[in-house]
Amino acid sequence: KIEFINDINDGNGLSQRKLAAKYNISLGSVSNVLKRKTEYLNDYETNHNQNVKRKLMDVNAQKLNEEVCEWFVQQRSKNIPISGPILQEKARE
Repeated sequence: KIEFINDINDGNGLSQRKLAAKYNISLGSVSNVLKRKTEYLNDYETNHNQNVKRKLMDVNAQKLNEEVCEWFVQQRSKNIPISGPILQEKARE
C-alpha cells in the first residue's frame, strides 16, 4: 500500500484505472487506499515493522478480551461447557 501511495504521490499522472491495472487490484481498492492514505502513511511511519499485519487492539478491546478470557477459564475449571454464542453474550455484558 505504501508503494502504491508513493506511486500516486510521485505525480506520474496515472489514472485510478491505470493504477488498478498496474497493481492488479480493483478500482474499489484503489479508491479505498486513496481515502485512507493518510492513515496508512501514519501507521507506516509509527510502525516500522512491516511484518505487522494487523493493528494493535485498542485498550478497551484488550481489557474486554482479558476479562472474557478470565471468565472463560473460570467456567471451564467448573467443567461448564462454553460455546461461541455464550462467549459473545458474555462479551456484550
